[in-house]
Amino acid sequence: MSQITLTDVSRAFGKIGVLHDINLDILDGELIVFVGPSGCGKSTLLRLIAGLDRPTGGAIAIDGKDVTTVPAADRGLAMVFQSYALYPHMSVRQNLAFGLENARMARAEIDARIAEAARMLEIAPYLDRRPGQLSGGQRQRVAIGRAIVRNPT
Repeated sequence: MSQITLTDVSRAFGKIGVLHDINLDILDGELIVFVGPSGCGKSTLLRLIAGLDRPTGGAIAIDGKDVTTVPAADRGLAMVFQSYALYPHMSVRQNLAFGLENARMARAEIDARIAEAARMLEIAPYLDRRPGQLSGGQRQRVAIGRAIVRNPT
């Protein structure tokens, strides 16, 4: 894991300010939870950290390197959405492998990462099933597995 630092981060949509001068240090290995009512900016803050959106002010650093304008794909982070974002026509194994195959990773490495994530998340018995054959909790674990196999920083 890495240290993430937000310095005076703000985000506005047009003239509507959503986040104002957020300062935050997330230390290596630290767990942080954002809690609040719908529309308070939790998802916006996560999207900024992940690089899916850009702040209108301030800076975001990972391990001391300014990544404010670095694209999401180059940040070494992974994000799991509440809606799972699984491909319904693919097996659990194929869902876990999808991003790694697109990155042209060696098959042996893909298989090893899938096996480890499946073991950690206790989804090995479901690797050949499709998302529609899983419970909601199992689908959530597959979505988490998709992030884990990427081995984010």
